[in-house]
Formats: sequence, structure tokens, C-alpha cells
Amino acid sequence: MSNIPNQSASATKPFQKRFLYSLTPPLLAAGLMTIVKLSEWLSHRSFAFLGLEPREFKGLAGILFFPFLHADSVHLMSNLLPFVFLSVLIYNIVPQIFWKVYGFTFLLSGFWTWCFARPGIVIGASGWVYALLGFLLVAGFARLGRKTMVIAGGLAFLYGGMVYGLAPTQTHISWEGHLMGLLAGSMAAFYWKNEIKAAEETEHQTKQRLPETEAPYPYWQFPFPHFVDAHKNIIHPEMLVWENGKPRLKTQEELNPPVVSSPEPESTPEPRKATSFTQGGWTIHIS
Repeated sequence: MSNIPNQSASATKPFQKRFLYSLTPPLLAAGLMTIVKLSEWLSHRSFAFLGLEPREFKGLAGILFFPFLHADSVHLMSNLLPFVFLSVLIYNIVPQIFWKVYGFTFLLSGFWTWCFARPGIVIGASGWVYALLGFLLVAGFARLGRKTMVIAGGLAFLYGGMVYGLAPTQTHISWEGHLMGLLAGSMAAFYWKNEIKAAEETEHQTKQRLPETEAPYPYWQFPFPHFVDAHKNIIHPEMLVWENGKPRLKTQEELNPPVVSSPEPESTPEPRKATSFTQGGWTIHIS
């Protein structure tokens, strides 16, 4: 009988829409990584020659290619899930600057790896993953917003083991790429700290403006359905007029009818009091 549940459902549509949009960029990138790996399997060759070669001029082009190249399926799968997950988090926290953060971390992590990594060929998206993780951790631990603080705490618990990737424990793993990615993400968080704060404040204000899901009147006392206006505000039944089975808002005149003063009844003239009367043989006058 009530259409208030539709109101709460419509309030979730923007969130669902934004969540679907947030999946698009990382899934496209992850799809490209998978296609490259499948192409290597089908052609029985490696595209590692397109990777990043530190401090080699010809290796500069590898900054654009090396995140999409992986040594094997294990290497690929270990990067895909955290890459998509962290990307979706960033999009939903700061959608206004998502592409700036995405591009900044992608290029800077690759460039710093080119500058400081050991000689050889670097491939894999793990440096970019560390950059996205660094952005979220620094944004949270620097207390740039309540949401980022909660997310940073969860990520520290979930991906705490990634700290081992920053140590030179295995010769075939580019710990320099991981470290450079973490630093690039941290720099992005400090650079856009004002935008991160503003995004959370805007979301908080938007939530405060959302309409109530419960009618602000004793709705069970009214036989009519409950209605909301174009701004999703609940309309009190006394504000409506039903005509031909359809409701409409009362006009201003109907809400505040003019006060018509009732005409005063015409006063009947009082009978004149006698000003003189006769008593016995005397006539008495009263002034």
C-alpha cells in the first residue's frame, strides 16, 4: 500500500551505478593482461622483450608495457585480484580524481623503477598494485577521512604480508619496483589530500540530505498510500487533494483559506425607556 520502499531502493541506485562504473577500468586492464598472456601461450613466445629495462634509453617504452606482461599464470593471478580490488576502492572513495591517481601511479611507479631498479628486464603489474595500496594506506593513516582510515586498517590486516615484497629476499623479484610503486602511491595521496577530504565531506553531506525512509507522521492512521515528491520528500496526506481517484497537491489558497468574518447580526433597537410616568396625580420626569 505504501511506495516508501521504492524510495529506499531508488536511493541505492546511484551507489550501484557507481560500483558498476568502478569495475570497468580495472577489468579492462586485467582483460588486457590476460589477453597478452594468452597470446604468449598460443604463439609459444614471450613478450618480455617489451618490458622495462632500467636506465636503458630503449627501455623507457617499457614503462607503458611492463605492467601488462607476466612471467606465468601464477604471477598473473597474484596481481589480478588485488589490482581490481584496490582500483574499485579508489574509484568509490575519490571518483572525481580517480583517473588522475590511476595515471599518476602508473607512470611514476614505472619511471622510478626505470631509474632505480637493478639491471635486467622488469615485468608485472605488482609495482602498480603497490602504488594503489600505498595511496589507500597513506590516505587512511594520514587521517584524510573516516572512510579511508577504516579502509586502511582493513588493508593493513589483509595485505600485511605484502611488506615482504619490499625486502630483497629473492633475486628474481623486483623489490625495487614494489618500493617505487609504494612511494608513488604515497606521493599521490599527499598531493591530492585536499581532494580526498573534500570527496568524503561531499558524500557525508549527500547522505544527510537523503530523505527519511519512515514517514514523519502516524501513517497508520491514514487510509491512503504514502507519496513522495520529486525530491524524494514524504508528503503528508493532509497536503493532498483527491480528484477522480488521483492525488494532487493543495494550492496555496487551499492550504491557507482566507478568513471570512461572519457578518454581525443586525442589532434590534432597544425599546425606548419611558422618561416619564404618572403616579397618582403627579407626573414624574426622569432626565
